[in-house]
Amino acid sequence: MAACANTILLDFKVENSSLTQDGFNKLEMEVVEGLEKHFGVNSMEKLMVKTLSSEGDHLSVFMGPQQSVINLRTFSNGLVSIIIDYLREGDEEPLLTPLDGKALELALGKLGKDMKSVTLPPIKRGTPFDVYFPLSDGRLVEYDVDKLIYDERSPFQRVQIMHSKTFGNMLVLDGLPNLAESDLVYTESIMCRGTEDYKDKEILILGGGDGALLNELRKENPKQIIMVEIDEMVMKICNEHLRSACGDTLDSYMGKNYQIIVGDCIKYIEKCVFQGKKFDYVISDLTDIPISETPQGEMWEFIKKVIRMSFSVLNDTGKFLTHGTGISCTNQLAMFEGVVGELEIPLSFTRTHAFVPSFLEDWVFYQIQRKTA
Repeated sequence: MAACANTILLDFKVENSSLTQDGFNKLEMEVVEGLEKHFGVNSMEKLMVKTLSSEGDHLSVFMGPQQSVINLRTFSNGLVSIIIDYLREGDEEPLLTPLDGKALELALGKLGKDMKSVTLPPIKRGTPFDVYFPLSDGRLVEYDVDKLIYDERSPFQRVQIMHSKTFGNMLVLDGLPNLAESDLVYTESIMCRGTEDYKDKEILILGGGDGALLNELRKENPKQIIMVEIDEMVMKICNEHLRSACGDTLDSYMGKNYQIIVGDCIKYIEKCVFQGKKFDYVISDLTDIPISETPQGEMWEFIKKVIRMSFSVLNDTGKFLTHGTGISCTNQLAMFEGVVGELEIPLSFTRTHAFVPSFLEDWVFYQIQRKTA
């Protein structure tokens, strides 16, 4: 990996009553001695010290090895925070190895009267490509990305292909993992492989530009599949770099029992309504359920419109299949289910879930159909 800034975070707690000026001076000396021992240096240069309040808030800043800067901060509740920033060049040895971190935890725990201490792995900043991605509930995860293969902006979104040591090539759209070579389970889950019978059926896919869903549905002997994807750049780049997922499906936009249309799916559905065309399945591989406090706003209105219009082109027993979001987003999933229940068309739904490798979380999928009398 190219040079990047590493930020190491350590923290532990002491009795807040011990954070007088003299108590802080003693703590500072012990922390510095502990760090010097683990760094293998004789002295660290103090750059500044400041008392932030009389309630135990203190700050010291030091210069350490490899031009590192160490911030020692105490808080009035007894929390002690140590932040170490340094530039790590390529394959250079880290300033603090995981074993060093564990040893420091033990040492700092003793300073804190055996209270719990924590040393977090370095946070890497200034890397040539992103390695951190949020999960659906906002938790941050570091991926083992080692190569940026493609990075361009289409008229609709930022399109990237990254390589992960664990997940293979990954399609990343607007900074969010979308599909990786490891993620067949996502495709099989959204189409309910094994429980839905697609033989001789007519299917409409909304989105799905990575080609994986179309590729797997073609194997189910349907009568016809139409896929409508607005972003042709996604299809072209996935055809080149995600072939283990899409196969040869994106080589041609017209096949024996399928057609790919580059365009707006809403406009295509409107055209189908005008022509009276019906489908057995509509599978929406579009946006995730929005993470918001209420089911309001542009994205929620889009989701409602997609569901409403999909049922205008589904036959009476047809099904609308889609994905939701991570299973930990209970409020947003409940809002989505509420939206489905409040639409003008009486609808019922079931839901399934599966762990999607590159998402690093359990993902929820919905199967929606008209209520039967």
